[in-house]
Amino acid sequence: MKATAIAHPNVAVVKYWGKRDNVNFLPMNNSISLTVDSLYCKVTVEFSENYDKDFATVNGGAPEQKVMERVLPHLNRIRKLAGIDLCARGAVETNFPIGVGLASSSAGFAALTAAACAAAGLKLNAKELSIISRQGSGSSCRSIYGGWAEWLAGTHSEDSYAVQLARENHWDIRLITAVVSKAARKVDTRGGMEIAKNTSPLYEARLKAVERDLPLVRKAIKDKDFDALGKIAEHEAMLLHATAITSTPPLVYWVPETVRIMQEVLALRSGGLETYFTFDTGANIHLICLPENEKEITLRLKEMPGVLQIHINKPGEGVKLVKEHLF
Repeated sequence: MKATAIAHPNVAVVKYWGKRDNVNFLPMNNSISLTVDSLYCKVTVEFSENYDKDFATVNGGAPEQKVMERVLPHLNRIRKLAGIDLCARGAVETNFPIGVGLASSSAGFAALTAAACAAAGLKLNAKELSIISRQGSGSSCRSIYGGWAEWLAGTHSEDSYAVQLARENHWDIRLITAVVSKAARKVDTRGGMEIAKNTSPLYEARLKAVERDLPLVRKAIKDKDFDALGKIAEHEAMLLHATAITSTPPLVYWVPETVRIMQEVLALRSGGLETYFTFDTGANIHLICLPENEKEITLRLKEMPGVLQIHINKPGEGVKLVKEHLF
């Protein structure tokens, strides 16, 4: 009863930022994302009568308590569905820092869901995996799919899941990730969205903008309209952070290097090099561009002080089971 899965983070161009149901993880709005290829999370899960408690490692070390507080209920959910009561051993491996705004939970819970369900003997389709994964980490339901995916807000647990809008080979596009901070956030995404929802005067205005932007993003993806996609993605990211900054207490996720890269992107566009930025709840930033501009943008980032790592991403594939286990 052992299985291993690999999943990739997804980067939202229309963001998930707040729940209307905190028990079933039902979001306030639909969201659309791109699953990327160069960042990954690999998870091995084994259920066995030889274990007398659940335990896990993350990149070779003990996980933080708050991580296990999310993982254990998710394993219980899967155990209940499978009709088993065996304890589990888990191991997680990533090639990027966790908890710094790079959507690690989207990849982590997608891989955990696929591996744990397979290890428990459940044979589920993508929609079913998406529904289960959503209950561990909302955005992870989109990482079940490769390419472009939309998470449907739904009305109850069984109709809130992700659907694939376009496969990974639909559009040759780049998302360049600049890591400028590996420090853990003081307020994570889950906590930040709740604070913003309850206290930001801009929160309702953002929801109205999302409803306007969703059909425009779907069309931009279908038509491969880079300019339309980039403008909305950048504006959506700024709207999210506007609600964060105007929350009580204010949530400021950026560091000086984040702002410096934002200004560089604006300067590049003014000079005729088309690129746009987006980010989640963290200091690290993604630059969206077309393949022909990848080299020049990467060179500019390498020249900038404070850039610790650069990951060049193409559209990636969805979660998959693999035979090479971590233990």
